[in-house]
Amino acid sequence: MQSFNWGVIGPGNIANTFAKAIAPSKKGKILAVASRSKERASEFAETYHIEKTYSDYGQMLADPEIDIIYIATPHNFHYQQAKMCLQAGKHVLVEKPCTVNAEQMKVLVELAQSKNLLLQEALWSRFMPCLSQLRQLLNEGIIGDIQYIQSEIGFAFQKRQKSRLLKAELAGGSLLDLGIYSITVSQFLLDEHPDIVTAMGQLTDQQVDGHVFANMHYPSGRFAQFTCSMLAQTSNTMRIVGTDGYVNLPACFWDTDKAEVFRDNSLIQTIDIPHPVNGFEYQIEASMDCIQQNRLYSEVMSHRDSVTVLEVMDDIRQQIGVQFPQEIEAL
Repeated sequence: MQSFNWGVIGPGNIANTFAKAIAPSKKGKILAVASRSKERASEFAETYHIEKTYSDYGQMLADPEIDIIYIATPHNFHYQQAKMCLQAGKHVLVEKPCTVNAEQMKVLVELAQSKNLLLQEALWSRFMPCLSQLRQLLNEGIIGDIQYIQSEIGFAFQKRQKSRLLKAELAGGSLLDLGIYSITVSQFLLDEHPDIVTAMGQLTDQQVDGHVFANMHYPSGRFAQFTCSMLAQTSNTMRIVGTDGYVNLPACFWDTDKAEVFRDNSLIQTIDIPHPVNGFEYQIEASMDCIQQNRLYSEVMSHRDSVTVLEVMDDIRQQIGVQFPQEIEAL
């Protein structure tokens, strides 16, 4: 069995979730962690028994023992760091959103293709077996013809004064961090990308999106609408409505280990697939499988999907007036 040595950039909260998920893997392990803070890197390495630490990203990328990099830094760093990893010949799994805008993603896709390297957006929901099983049932007509999808996702992050979501210079706001789930899960279940997007929103004092209210129309005539907020606590649920019934994805719908199917207001089927660890393990194993198969992305979250989700978010940000600093939007 081929084995893979991982390097981690950014040993923050999300990297801790990643480290716990990869621990039971039979073919992958974290060999190194890099952080601008030597103390954070050392603490992370000690916690997860990681052999190597780096305070310089370039030095880690020059390590010939490392096969693939997991990028877990704030959004504004993703593009440059992923570009740096690909240029160094490393496969990359990048936390969502892979970049701040669609044009940046297109540049990375072209670079990954030119070097025959994996570039995978770590949108964990897409990789969960519950969601794939649900899509199969929907395609088989378990609730008839899908008419529309409704979802909401929100947490009162304004109470956390140090939250990165509050800061424009870190590509903050509710859309890129939260609304992306509504967009990507809807597109996955409908298996198409929207052709019309309309949105309203409320900006914070820092000029990032506090609330977003969006409607998406698809070429098939179906709809999806969502609310995302970093100023309010919402139900964090999704409902898929068809001609003969509906499906509920309970809170938190993006952590999709359960789905409930209703017809005539009666529960007729439940999909319940508990995560072996925490849900991150699916995207980790899929990334390594893709490398073994010489594939540049997983079909459940393709490059085209990453680009089109970003295009939707670019459109929404333009409509509601969110502008990040030019230096983090640049190519």
